[in-house]
Amino acid sequence: MRKTFITLTALFVAGSASAAIPQLNYQCPGQIELHADAGGPVYINGKEAKLKKYSDDFYEAKGGGVTLSISKTGTQYDVSYTSKQGSGVCQPAQAAAKAAPANKAKASAAESACLKAVASKTGTAVSKLNVLEVLDSEAGVGVTIEVPGAQAPWSCLSDKQGHVQGAAYTGS
Repeated sequence: MRKTFITLTALFVAGSASAAIPQLNYQCPGQIELHADAGGPVYINGKEAKLKKYSDDFYEAKGGGVTLSISKTGTQYDVSYTSKQGSGVCQPAQAAAKAAPANKAKASAAESACLKAVASKTGTAVSKLNVLEVLDSEAGVGVTIEVPGAQAPWSCLSDKQGHVQGAAYTGS
């Protein structure tokens, strides 16, 4: 009996880990935010959500009374949401960040460390970089950074004290 339980648990964990979602950052009406790390996990408003993979082109994330449908069309992803307050279409966070100027308040230790890490990797001065998004969660702080001349942003993960765990280009 115990051997069966362990086997089933291992299969369940392996099955849920195979949902290879890409890195995504979307904002939805009603102050709903989606952040997915490449390969998971997925966060809805900073809290880890349950992710179900239906195919390589369709995922569903649930958490906090919200269901997010994530579908791939060509090279783009479309995200829509359903909640008790209604349903609608979400927009990539970069588009939302460009529409509203970023708050230039004192940067967190994580944000500053990520800016330095991306500046070091790209050979670009920190003053020329633009923070598009900062997402704080239990897993760490995700910072999305725009680099002049790059066709896609950079993504950085740090802890709250500013210890960078990694910085990578999100384009190809």
